[in-house]
Amino acid sequence: MSMQIYHSPIQLYDVVFVIIPRLEQARNLVNSTLDTLIDNANHPKDLLRYREMQRKLMLEMQMIHANLTHLLERYRGDVQKLLQSQGAQGNREAQLDDMEQDALARAKEIYQKVVEFQTGRRSVPW
Repeated sequence: MSMQIYHSPIQLYDVVFVIIPRLEQARNLVNSTLDTLIDNANHPKDLLRYREMQRKLMLEMQMIHANLTHLLERYRGDVQKLLQSQGAQGNREAQLDDMEQDALARAKEIYQKVVEFQTGRRSVPW
């Protein structure tokens, strides 16, 4: 699974059907992994470190979510068409503001970290 670097403009289809689902999968994997690490932590130092990772992920995801929601709201009519037609109608280029571009870059970073974790190139997913 690879995620390309997204620049403005971006296709709404990619945001709705590629980026958001992959981000959600990454979030679920990271949270599940961190929950397991927290449950099995033998040392208070490790427990604090994993909880801090989880807190940072939660804050990062909230920022990304807020900015992607802002993007989807700006193109609400087109997004509704996309969803209702399973992606067959409503696709268009969306111009990203600076915060939206930053959110997509951060989403890509999270996704890359998870892929590195899954392929053994990272010991923790976040």
